[in-house]
Amino acid sequence: MSFFKELKRRNVFRVGIAYGVATWLLIQVTDTVFPRIGLPDSAVTLVIALLVIGFIPALIIAWAFEMTPEGLKRENEIDRSQSSTPKTAKKLDRIIIAGLLLIIVAMGVERAWFAGHEQSPRVTEAQNKTAATSATDSTKAEGTLARQESVAVLPFAAMSSGEDDGYFADGLTEEILNSLATLPELLVTARTSSFHFKDNNLPVQEIAATLGVDNVVEGSVRRSGERVRITAQLIRAADGFHLWSQTYDRTLEDVFAVQEDIAANIAATLDVVLNEDKRRQMRQAGIGNVEAFIAYQKGVKGFSDAHNVDNPVDLLASANQWFDYALSVVPEIANASLLRTDHYGHVIYDNGINRTPANKADLQAAMDEILSSLEKAIRASDHPAQRAMIDAERTLFTNNWTGLPGKIEKAFQTGHCTPTNWMASAAVIFGWSSEALEHGQEMVRCDPANSSSAWSLAQMAIWDLQPEIALGATERYLQEIGFQSWVDDARFLALLASGKYRDDPTVYDPNPEGSGYLVPRKLFI
Repeated sequence: MSFFKELKRRNVFRVGIAYGVATWLLIQVTDTVFPRIGLPDSAVTLVIALLVIGFIPALIIAWAFEMTPEGLKRENEIDRSQSSTPKTAKKLDRIIIAGLLLIIVAMGVERAWFAGHEQSPRVTEAQNKTAATSATDSTKAEGTLARQESVAVLPFAAMSSGEDDGYFADGLTEEILNSLATLPELLVTARTSSFHFKDNNLPVQEIAATLGVDNVVEGSVRRSGERVRITAQLIRAADGFHLWSQTYDRTLEDVFAVQEDIAANIAATLDVVLNEDKRRQMRQAGIGNVEAFIAYQKGVKGFSDAHNVDNPVDLLASANQWFDYALSVVPEIANASLLRTDHYGHVIYDNGINRTPANKADLQAAMDEILSSLEKAIRASDHPAQRAMIDAERTLFTNNWTGLPGKIEKAFQTGHCTPTNWMASAAVIFGWSSEALEHGQEMVRCDPANSSSAWSLAQMAIWDLQPEIALGATERYLQEIGFQSWVDDARFLALLASGKYRDDPTVYDPNPEGSGYLVPRKLFI
């Protein structure tokens, strides 16, 4: 018998085909499931490598062994007249056919899915005009968002004067905010914008108008040893009416049950039905440890301060000391792992700009820190939108950009308040300026007092050749929120892009104090 016929008789060809079909199906399942449960791309690569390596052993086993009713036996020990290879061949044929049908179905589903999602919705002309005057109004014009209740959680006032009492109050505020943000029925203003009004005695109606929300939560915290008194109230911005209020006297051990109760009462007052799954998500959104969330709040304060100076590297390093301490107490704080990467991103991107150039070893160490922290952030995050954004950012910092376009496309989904970092700047270069612009508009709605949101929206709009949107966003911020140097710089770039500075240089004359563009006007004419 020829070697080819013997391969056929022993079902080696069928085993090879069946193995290939099964491998393709396993790779598709792995590539879909692993990212959703927080496993890195390297895990998918490992599975593919193991399956490829296993192909040759599978063929060798098919050649050397035969499956019999008594189990697997060596082929040379079996009487060929009693061989069961014909029956095995029929089973393998059925397995191959079933596998191929599954592949056809999977490919059809995938084609249908991408046909419906091939191109993200573009910003319409009407939306652009609205965004140029008010980014908040533009998003409220979108049907589904307009029907949702909106709420801002203002920083709870610290009524005691202990060293960390202010950070404790901030931590409690953010825990309530994060719990409410897990509910899709509510539009919750991001932390940066809510905390912009800390220690600012403005009327509730004025704050609500600036943030574009219908309801405001405010309260106070007083600590005395192990005892805590917390007051909270939900106020309707339209008329200042108190929809709900409560005072809690608890111990520090019970404080996390209080924050859950506050969030649940606010949600119920705003007609959000809470089932056990939603309550579980609200509990998981918090840090759950007093020591950790005080350290985290100190890190956030340092992070915010760092972004008000020209060279943030040193202040970001100091903020990371607090993030690292918080993570040593509670390792699963997604935002702490995410925020700490910004220091290392500036080490890489600002290399030689504001300081002495780093050596190769320091740059590689910074890259390793970014990848490690982003891996931890993905595993700790239970928000799909945030995981998608972090995954795209992580891939950007690797030397393997396979699949990056798909990850960027997935990350730029409007309707969520997950901020971008370095990824957005890279994405616009590769053709995602419109998607980045949409996301920037969504971020301004979520976080209208955040200078990073206004600056990023302006950059995306200029990249998308729509400088009027950039002007609208930056001028709104400067008029309603206050002066911020890099928002003003973005406004100047928008004036250049629109031609308004060329036509009338006095629109930026005199240059505001603190602007980065204190340069002779003639350079831009």
